[in-house]
Amino acid sequence: MAPDQEPSHDHDGHGHEHGHGGGLPHPPAPPEPRRIIPERPMLVRGLGMAALAGGLLWAGWNAAGKTWLLVPAGLLLGAGGLLSAWAAAVHLTGGERFDDHPFV
Repeated sequence: MAPDQEPSHDHDGHGHEHGHGGGLPHPPAPPEPRRIIPERPMLVRGLGMAALAGGLLWAGWNAAGKTWLLVPAGLLLGAGGLLSAWAAAVHLTGGERFDDHPFV
């Protein structure tokens, strides 16, 4: 570059900048419809995981109540039951959105 030239703000070598114009690339995505009951596949998986959670919590409680030697197994079963309950709650409330950016 010659000493009398000003430095260019060309970051990519094409003579224009990407994403620095201040305008949006496209309008935001429309909001998803709100549902009281999730879609059928999510409902079935959620109910299945809720049943699994109940079974694991019940088995953990009963195993830990038998003898102190089964307390570690009962804790593991209880932890699995809590994780299954969490997964059931996620499924029954409509699932998790990974692309929560408004322009996706």
